[in-house]
Amino acid sequence: MTPHLDADTIVIGGGIIGVAVSAALSEQTVLVLDAGTPRCGTSMANAGHVVVSHASPFAAPGMVRTGIASLIARDGSFALSPRLPLTALSWLARFASNCTSRNVAALTPGMLELLRTSAEHVQSLNVPRTASALWEVFSSPHSPDHAQREMDHMHALGIGARLVDRTTALHEDPILTDRTQAVVELQEDFGIDPEVLWRTLRAVNSQSTYLDNTVVESLVPHADHVNVGVGGRTFTARSVVIAAGAWTPQLTRLIGVRLPILAAKGYSLTLAHPELNARHPMILADHKSAIDPMGDSLRISARFELTRPSDRTIDLARIRHMYQRAQDILRLPPLPHSLEELSPWTGVRPASADGAPFIGPLRQTPNVLVASGHGMIGTAMAMGTADLIARYVRGETIAPTLTALSPNR
Repeated sequence: MTPHLDADTIVIGGGIIGVAVSAALSEQTVLVLDAGTPRCGTSMANAGHVVVSHASPFAAPGMVRTGIASLIARDGSFALSPRLPLTALSWLARFASNCTSRNVAALTPGMLELLRTSAEHVQSLNVPRTASALWEVFSSPHSPDHAQREMDHMHALGIGARLVDRTTALHEDPILTDRTQAVVELQEDFGIDPEVLWRTLRAVNSQSTYLDNTVVESLVPHADHVNVGVGGRTFTARSVVIAAGAWTPQLTRLIGVRLPILAAKGYSLTLAHPELNARHPMILADHKSAIDPMGDSLRISARFELTRPSDRTIDLARIRHMYQRAQDILRLPPLPHSLEELSPWTGVRPASADGAPFIGPLRQTPNVLVASGHGMIGTAMAMGTADLIARYVRGETIAPTLTALSPNR
């Protein structure tokens, strides 16, 4: 006999993935348990890019060489924190072994489908987005070749992209400096304010209840329900979705499942009322930075620093470095005397060891599902992820391209 249910589904994690899952299960009662501050991840102050173009997993041929070069150059795009746990060694080894063409071929179709679904759903919401498509901006001496290869890669995936003439680019977006050498317009990509999307999704399902500042202490799956222990209380639901970002492995270990997810810290800064704002969201390809105009503000996001989930320290020297690197390619005001004027922020992303998210039910406990490991594209993949989770919960048949993203892989 099934005990009294507190909800049809319990979602653990109230970040962008968790609220999107709650919204997608609009026909159900949903209880969202969120640990809140200081465990907040990257849902609020990231670059806000919805990037269909990022369909290939992060673990790809050449990434190990790129990462080592970044460490040697100390350019800030990739870093290992001194707070990195020893368990990260096994993650790094698995990541290196996954940087193969086979990994890319296996995971790209599912990621592309989720990203397109997400983009379509975001466009259907009353959420302001950039009127212009995202530009990938190149500034190295080899920029024309790099831009051509990027456009060819997009076309091979069936993603709309075009080269923008340099003179046209400098005229169309005066924030760019003469260091700009080549631009690729990624025609399916756009920018949003991630906090606006989060707040919008949180309000979609009128049958959702949110318990904030709530830390899950136990998970006990049964054949037809799952018990979730929180502060001496037990909540019961037919299914549980773990969408806890970088803290997901701590929760899956409660039921004997180890997922190769490591925390990757990112930084952002936000210029309020910049003298000259961008007309396009941008990726500064050679600076490994993301740019998004948000009304009268401009957000700059960068860095992929492997660390512990609890690491929310802000190194102002890194904020200064991010700003100065962006000044190489963007016409920005002088660096403020007080860096606090830039609203420095940091959050941790859940990075999987093969560069793709884990989405779906666990083999051992099929009424416990995972939606995590999205790395730097959680906002971009949130609504596609939620759509897939909802289909699993409803018992629908899932295509092989999407089951490739299963946490059991």
